[in-house]
Amino acid sequence: MKNIRFFLALLLLLTITDTIFAQEVEWHNWKDGYKKAKEENKIILLDAYTEWCGWCKVMDQKTYTVKEVQDKIHQDFVAIKLNPELQGTYNFENKSYSGPDLIKQLSHNKFRGYPTTFFVFPETGKSYMEIGYKKADVFAKLLDKYVKMK
Repeated sequence: MKNIRFFLALLLLLTITDTIFAQEVEWHNWKDGYKKAKEENKIILLDAYTEWCGWCKVMDQKTYTVKEVQDKIHQDFVAIKLNPELQGTYNFENKSYSGPDLIKQLSHNKFRGYPTTFFVFPETGKSYMEIGYKKADVFAKLLDKYVKMK
């Protein structure tokens, strides 16, 4: 009985420790994140969202909180959150854009809604988009796909 309690306590401790030390996604604004991605030669993961988007909130709660996703983002990406509905100017490829215009540029004029995740390669300026909510397991595979493209 003591052994069972010991193993249960150890399992609980490992679970708590894993949760405490998980690499939460460090979100940047466009200016700082774009600069950081260029300096570190990392891929930009741009989460295009709005305050009113329900699926954006679900993705924040169910996808970006999963340790596997967090670790992959931390390793190979610079995470940026962008609400195009807010006022602002965003510099990309030596041009200035409003939020909606930046999204049009990154989506090649094919933007269809929120949430949309963009993968931007700063060294080439190429961008790819994934439209809609993605479960954590699917999103982890997408992260792997874009790392292989680098």
